Amino acid sequence: MSLKLDFELTPDEQTDMANIPAEAWFTQVRFRNAISPRHPEANALDANHELKRKLMLPWIAAHVKGKTVLDLFCANGSFSFEAMLAGAKEVVGIEFSSDRARCAQFIASIFAGKGAYRPPTFVVGDVYELSRIFQEPFDVVLALGGLYHVPDPPYVLTQIRALTRERLIVQTSSVLSSRGNWAKFIVRHDRRGNGLTSIIGGRGAWYYTVGCFENMLQHAGFKTVESCRPPFFMRRRFPWYCALAEPTTAPR
Repeated sequence: MSLKLDFELTPDEQTDMANIPAEAWFTQVRFRNAISPRHPEANALDANHELKRKLMLPWIAAHVKGKTVLDLFCANGSFSFEAMLAGAKEVVGIEFSSDRARCAQFIASIFAGKGAYRPPTFVVGDVYELSRIFQEPFDVVLALGGLYHVPDPPYVLTQIRALTRERLIVQTSSVLSSRGNWAKFIVRHDRRGNGLTSIIGGRGAWYYTVGCFENMLQHAGFKTVESCRPPFFMRRRFPWYCALAEPTTAPR
C-alpha cells in the first residue's frame, strides 16, 4: 500500500521526484497526478507497510493530536506524514540514510504553503546518538520497525525514554514464538545491494521473545499500556510485537 497525498505535483516537482533514487522510496507515494519510483524490494515492503498502518494508525490517531512527535527510523517519512495528517503540532523524523531523509524532505516540501498542516522536518542521524542530537523531549515517540536492526535495543530504549514525555508507540520484529524471557543473537546478511541499509547500523541483531522485549521496555523506564500482534496465522511472515507504552520513571 502506498502513502496517498491529495496534492498535485508541478512539472518541476515531478522532475525532482524522478531524480531521487528508487532505493530511497521505502514507502511509495501516490499524488493526484504522479506516482513515486518503486523500491526494488517493494513487494515485501508494501505488505509490511499495509499491516503496520493497520496496527499503528489507531494509536497514532488517538495520541498525537496537538502533540510534538519524534519519528525514529523514519525511512522516507510515511509515518511522520501520518502523524502530521492526524493533527500533530510538530513532527521530526530521524533516519540513518541520507537518501531516504532527502526523499522525506522532498515530500515535506510539497506541503509548504498548502493547507493548515505543518510539514515534518527530517534529520540524518544515528539512534545511538539521540542524546546528542536532541536536547528537549517530545510528547510522543514513534519507533516503528527499527529496534530489531540494532545490536543493543536496551541501550537505545533508554535513550528513547529520555526523549519521551507522554507516550511511546513501538513496533518491533524478529519476535520469537516461545514463551518466557530469552533471546538469541543472529549475524545478519548484508542486503545493501537490494536497497536496504540497516546493515550499516550493525552486523548482528537480537531476536527476542515478547517477555524479553517487555523487560527491555521496563528496564528503560516504560510501562506497557496496550499491546498487539498480527493475527496468529500471519506471525510466521510477520513476527511482530507492537506496544503503546508510557514512562514510569525519570529519565536515566
